[in-house]
Amino acid sequence: MKNFLIFTLKLLVSAGLCFLVWKNITATPGIESDDFVGKIKNIDFKFLFFAVFCVFLSYFSGCLQWKLLLVRQNITMTYVNLLRFYFVGSFFNNFMPGNVGGDLKKIYDIRKNSEETVGAAISATLLDRLCGLYVLCGFALLVGTAFFWQDPEHRYFLLPSLLIFLGFSIALCMLFSRRFGELFFGKMFSFLGKRFLHLHGRFQAFRTKKLFAQLFSLSVVTQCFRVLSHYFCALSIGVDISVSWYFYYIPLIAIVSALPISIGGFGPRELMATSLFGRIGVGAMDAVIMQLLAYAANLVVSLLGGLDFLFKHFHSNKR
Repeated sequence: MKNFLIFTLKLLVSAGLCFLVWKNITATPGIESDDFVGKIKNIDFKFLFFAVFCVFLSYFSGCLQWKLLLVRQNITMTYVNLLRFYFVGSFFNNFMPGNVGGDLKKIYDIRKNSEETVGAAISATLLDRLCGLYVLCGFALLVGTAFFWQDPEHRYFLLPSLLIFLGFSIALCMLFSRRFGELFFGKMFSFLGKRFLHLHGRFQAFRTKKLFAQLFSLSVVTQCFRVLSHYFCALSIGVDISVSWYFYYIPLIAIVSALPISIGGFGPRELMATSLFGRIGVGAMDAVIMQLLAYAANLVVSLLGGLDFLFKHFHSNKR
């Protein structure tokens, strides 16, 4: 009952925010509901193909990053098997609250197919997610600084990305610093101290300069592909703005979408997109369609994981 109520609440959040976004679109002068259908019909599929291809490439570099982290936890599985788990997890992320359900599926698959404890899979998968979000925040901060530092009227735009970046920096310090981590997890969460301290200890295995350099390089490549997928989705409906705007806005949208307050990020993602892109003259409907197409591009690629999951489930039932 508790899980059902939480799911219902998140569903209501998604539905409520989507309704607000739609009301905002229909309230725009000169906008008719038929315009939505018209824009979908006039999509330039050449750019949409580029968007799907960028997502596809990001899966391969993202999985390689995940593999490096798993190896540091003594989980040595073939890249092909991990790629299958990665695709399946990404498929589940499309429908689970906060885009984290797929991570739980990946942890389950790793634990089921390796001799290591669940803590090894959790630490590697958690750091994999944090690295991606941290690099995205870095993109936003760098681009925001380049855009707004010399503009006193818009300098406050830097504040959200700066605060989020600092928040992730503190979180990573707590994970990698023995003293800071033991103080935080041991004192503030004494009722879960042993579990958290044991998990915290696993992060010490990641403390190598070579691994940090590899993770940073792969994260930059992976997140660049994912930001570019939004850029190509926008081009497919005729929205032609500088690509640098996507490297500033998409990280902020991704952070909000990752919060476990909605289903698959629906609602908060569209609300943020209309608010942020509206500042530079992109219409609310265009911003929403752009996000829906980016979601669809990711869904199309992750369907390979969905098919793999169904195929395995079908054969296990036959046995």
